[in-house]
Amino acid sequence: MDDPSPPAKGAFHVLVADDSQETRELLFEALSSIDCTVTCVGDGLEALASLETEPYDLLITDYNMPRLNGLALLRRIQTFTCPLPAILITGQPLSDVIEEAKRAGVILVIPKPIIIPLLLSLVEFIKGHRFAL
Repeated sequence: MDDPSPPAKGAFHVLVADDSQETRELLFEALSSIDCTVTCVGDGLEALASLETEPYDLLITDYNMPRLNGLALLRRIQTFTCPLPAILITGQPLSDVIEEAKRAGVILVIPKPIIIPLLLSLVEFIKGHRFAL
């Protein structure tokens, strides 16, 4: 699932990495409703490939994915010249994930089930402060 049009200049481009088709569809619809350009991929390796070809303003990634999980993906992104802000979503107990996520550069960990209005408020905040993060 992808927004087929290239991101307009100044558009806020979000990469969503989650192995659940249902979650990708939900996040695509929700983020599109607040004028984000959204690209969805099914795992961390697909996310890395997409990050090599497209600029993004925000990454929203699941913690538990096949081939390359969310934390491993985030650790790799930290080696980039200009790492992007990231939100980690997880069904794992937060106490097990938060410290690792901080070390991997995550700005926020959100538990599943995702509360969409909360996520959208956070993305709007990040959009408004994107050059300050």
